[in-house]
Amino acid sequence: MHQYYRSLEKMAYQASIVEQDWKRFVERTRVKHVQQGTYLIETGVPVNHAYFCSEGLFRLFYTLADGREYNVGFSPEDDYVTSYGAMVQGQPSTFTIEAMEDSVVVEIPYDVLKELMDTSHMWERFVRKSVERLYIRKEERERELLYLSAKERYQAFLLKYPGLDKRIAQYHIASYIGVSPVSLSRLLRSDPH
Repeated sequence: MHQYYRSLEKMAYQASIVEQDWKRFVERTRVKHVQQGTYLIETGVPVNHAYFCSEGLFRLFYTLADGREYNVGFSPEDDYVTSYGAMVQGQPSTFTIEAMEDSVVVEIPYDVLKELMDTSHMWERFVRKSVERLYIRKEERERELLYLSAKERYQAFLLKYPGLDKRIAQYHIASYIGVSPVSLSRLLRSDPH
């Protein structure tokens, strides 16, 4: 079980979280196995947990009125995955998070996170750094969609998610960069780099 906490433990150590607080965190969270195709978070359902992906891969997507899905992000190993806004506001999620591979997460109840932040400045700093990372990623994503060409968005995808192009179907990449699968195929044929 503890192997699933290794990356989180390393981050906690870097944030100077004391061993007693770390043990409290481990005692109040749990490891959860998620099968490929399972929704970790669903649109319209309240969010009470943050998750840390120890193994596997998740995609975050919106479903449009016509049924099309629009990928807005991916969370591979050693990454957080949740609908942070919904969790903090006590609201239903506006997007869905699906396991793209059999995955293992550390499930972190939001109440536990709040309690740790209220009692420890180190935990508060740890969470702040994690949220800053999520915010920077969101800002980069918005900039990519507004300013970059499809080819540049594809290159940004490859840089942001090294090796992910080998793990997921091209139509998921096309959805993420905002083009049709046919357009992505054309783009890859015209410039294989």
